[in-house]
Amino acid sequence: MIRYIWTEFIRAVKSKYYIKIIIAIAAVSVLANLAMIAFRDYVYGTNDGTYGYNLIMFAGGFFWLPYYTTIFISDMVFGENYPDPFIKDRITKRLRRPQLYLGKLFATWLCLFLIVVMAFVIFIGISTVFQLSTGTLSLEIVQDFAVNISCAFPLFMAGCSLGLMCLFAFEKKLRAFIVFWVLTVVLPRIVMGLGAEPLSISVFKFIKDKILLTPQFTTLQFFASRNVPQILISSSVYIILSTLIGGLTFCRKRIDNLPADAGSRKRNESQ
Repeated sequence: MIRYIWTEFIRAVKSKYYIKIIIAIAAVSVLANLAMIAFRDYVYGTNDGTYGYNLIMFAGGFFWLPYYTTIFISDMVFGENYPDPFIKDRITKRLRRPQLYLGKLFATWLCLFLIVVMAFVIFIGISTVFQLSTGTLSLEIVQDFAVNISCAFPLFMAGCSLGLMCLFAFEKKLRAFIVFWVLTVVLPRIVMGLGAEPLSISVFKFIKDKILLTPQFTTLQFFASRNVPQILISSSVYIILSTLIGGLTFCRKRIDNLPADAGSRKRNESQ
């Protein structure tokens, strides 16, 4: 099992998918710094609120944006084609379908960890270069940003788990991506709108405050608003439920729904 997880992880990080993700992170980091400099030099002048520490602080409140893209990390590990449980090699020959699913999930989390670390290093490195002249980036600011990322990590793990669930639930990736964004973007935004002022419908307010993951990202900016126990509990619930749904879907996948050669291999194995 461990060997299978490591193999899936290595395969994913060696793919062009991983390189594209890293390039995208670097591009977003550069654009964020350029935008901050433009606001400082051409819009606000020398007014406070447009320096390096402000950029780091604002970034902590926008972690819901990478949360919406966690399905790309899941897709990177999932592979180009729907996993065929009947194709066995020296690594997977003794693994059953639940193990295959969990192996890809753990490999996805390993990729997530690597990408988060890379994103932290790239963002801080680029911001240091761009904001060097202002001298507004201190070790304390960087440490607080690292804490914010650590608190957000369980939420990102839940996003990856939801992404893998959708990919295993639908053989067409476009449908999987659409369902993922409906679950993580459309429905939460509707609930948040119904639970906020001026409507403040009690049921939706409760769901917004206690169940949804998206609103919890906005609490990470400040120590007083962070609710780490709620993050851990809610993320765990999402991970468990999505893993059960995705795993059961994969385990119950009918043979005649898979490619014809897969069905013939299964029949040959049973003889």
